[in-house]
Amino acid sequence: MKTRITATVTHDDIEAIKDGLRAYNKHYIPQNSFQELGVFIEGEDGKKTGGLIGETVGNYLMIKYLWVDESLRGQDCGTLLIKQAEAEAMARGCRYALVDTFSFQARPFYERQGYQCRMTLEEFIDDINGLEEQQATHQRFYLSKKLV
Repeated sequence: MKTRITATVTHDDIEAIKDGLRAYNKHYIPQNSFQELGVFIEGEDGKKTGGLIGETVGNYLMIKYLWVDESLRGQDCGTLLIKQAEAEAMARGCRYALVDTFSFQARPFYERQGYQCRMTLEEFIDDINGLEEQQATHQRFYLSKKLV
């Protein structure tokens, strides 16, 4: 047995670990419990100007990424993406949603969508804009919402 440390994890590395975990999990969780979910805003040329990437797992929608291009901000595009993802999650049988965000990102946005902060991790990451004499850090928030 040997170990290997790398800063360049490959797709094959990820799939090998996921396959091993899925093999173990199948004894406890129905195999179709994990389903990817994507909702995108695209121009006529197919270029993405916003989107939400997540997955549904059992009773939960887990939002991994949500991004809206600067040119579309303030037009409720984020709200549209969330609403469509939540509707699809409910159609898949989900009753809850989960998301995490940094203190410099979108906590107020998620709270306006009905999400409640459940956990805060202090001093999660340094702020590159912090002054040298005082180290500034950002928090990471974990929020959830009951869908039905």
